[in-house]
Amino acid sequence: MSNRLESYLKASEGDLPTMPAIAGQVVQAVDNPDSSIDDIRSLIEQDAAIAARILKISNSALYGFPSEIQSLSHAISLLGTMTVRNLVLAASMKDTYKRFGLMEKLLWQHSSLAGPVAAMLATYRGVALDPDVAFTAGLMHHIGKTALANSHREEYERVMSTVYNDGRSFTEVENEIFGFSHAELGAAVIQQWGLPDSLVLTIQHHHNPGMLAEMDDEVARMCALTTITSLCLSKLGVGRSKPLEDLDVSALPAWTFLDLGPQDVDPILTACSDRIKESQAVTG
Repeated sequence: MSNRLESYLKASEGDLPTMPAIAGQVVQAVDNPDSSIDDIRSLIEQDAAIAARILKISNSALYGFPSEIQSLSHAISLLGTMTVRNLVLAASMKDTYKRFGLMEKLLWQHSSLAGPVAAMLATYRGVALDPDVAFTAGLMHHIGKTALANSHREEYERVMSTVYNDGRSFTEVENEIFGFSHAELGAAVIQQWGLPDSLVLTIQHHHNPGMLAEMDDEVARMCALTTITSLCLSKLGVGRSKPLEDLDVSALPAWTFLDLGPQDVDPILTACSDRIKESQAVTG
């Protein structure tokens, strides 16, 4: 951890995103083998807004169940506890923002759609990763941006303006202004939340292709998938002022690391576009 990041964490402790209370309890319950569906349901029911969002998402085109799901117990039994855990995280992540202006709306749009898109890409030909883990990685991969938007709103608006107007990367501009990137900060936040080390590494290195060969293969593949997810969304204009039409995703080290080729670009971008349309319930 760099000195500037360490100083930031100490100075901005009160501004760092904290895991929403109900989401934290649900994560703990799902990770506890002794928890039942009723235990998880009773936790979710403590927050009427989250409960309503879970039912809305369960009945959306994202899952396409043939009949309406009318109860949380039914949703949990059909979707499985890990999927419900992720949906609770997705439904509550807006609460990590101190404000919700245009900047935060763009950040939220990108992160909330990265979850379902990453889960879909995890099952794409040959990728073969866990969709639930991919959903969490996608949802959380820009939590460092949320932290910076909370603690240094004007400076982060300047970061986004520079990125969009000058065509530079977020990590380059963040390092210039703050001395660290959203990926490094996001990993520190996720670590404080007590989420798995594999997720911490995925968040930390999703903009650092040179680390792929240094990590455990499963973690490296999840990291590469997170990179691809984020950049496919950017190419399609999700969470940005306009699409990055000139971005060649097949030239990314992460793309080739997952044994994808140029022939996969159009099918993947089409699948991403379809999943984005299906996932509007997640971003509401």
